[in-house]
Amino acid sequence: MKLANSDHIGFAERLRSEHGVPVFVHGADTVRTRTGEKPKTALGPMRLGPTLGFFGYSLRKNGLRTRHVSEVTEVGDGDVLDLPGKPVIVGMPGHSPGSVAIHVPLADAVFVGDALTTRHVLTGRTGPQPAPFTDDPAEALSSLDRLAGLPASWVLPGHGAPWRTSPAQVSEEVRKG
Repeated sequence: MKLANSDHIGFAERLRSEHGVPVFVHGADTVRTRTGEKPKTALGPMRLGPTLGFFGYSLRKNGLRTRHVSEVTEVGDGDVLDLPGKPVIVGMPGHSPGSVAIHVPLADAVFVGDALTTRHVLTGRTGPQPAPFTDDPAEALSSLDRLAGLPASWVLPGHGAPWRTSPAQVSEEVRKG
């Protein structure tokens, strides 16, 4: 997942500092997670209603006053976390340099964060598609091919409804969209 965006950092620092919960971040996103520093990206297509809804929600949830994470546990592509279900980190650069998916075989699922979305927060469009605020859209699209060999029945994006599909179909469906 991508903790370098304020909407995914959420209350990670609070969980870490008050309850000792480790915050796992790909090494390429460590600086972003700690500081919020990131390149400016094009917003892309937008519709007034969904965009206002997204920014209104962000304001209500203090999304513009992000508390960055002061300590992270770095992970890399292929790492297996010592957690229930033995989640496996799958590097998915593009949305950010350290964007990852998390494959949990026990749950028959892959969590893709912002590697793709099934509901675009700025347009309201539903269905599998690239996420907005992506650093390198071409690389993000190419990274979807990394999901092809994963055995799972569910693809779970950071935004939008769960998608019951084979990860092997993800790249093709997104490219068709």
